[in-house]
Amino acid sequence: HVSATSSAAYCGLQETGRDQTVLVSGESGAGKTETVKILMGHLALIASSDDSSHIRRIVESNPLLESFGNAQTVRNDNSSRFGKFIELELSGGSCRLVGSRCRTYLLERSRVVGQDAGERNYHIFYQMLATSAERR
Repeated sequence: HVSATSSAAYCGLQETGRDQTVLVSGESGAGKTETVKILMGHLALIASSDDSSHIRRIVESNPLLESFGNAQTVRNDNSSRFGKFIELELSGGSCRLVGSRCRTYLLERSRVVGQDAGERNYHIFYQMLATSAERR
């Protein structure tokens, strides 16, 4: 279960003081992106401090990142076409969430110039075109 996994990683950090890693993998459409959202939300909740504004920013940044790296494919309307390495930074002694860093690795540069039949480019292009001319 995702919450049990995030709890185990958090407890491992508290007990050992050593960095913890959770790797989410699976086939296309298996729910990796949704699993990471749940995992990050749970870790943000259990590692939260009194000031939760940075936690909200961390969790809410994911849809923006997805618009630049997700596309519609034949198998999945919101398929991640990039890899993400997300680091959550917790304070030394108290293990409270203080920040995060996300590195992305674009997996399909070719998608920018062409797509297979029934597929679309990255969501951000369609979102920009759907915006009114004044806002562009």
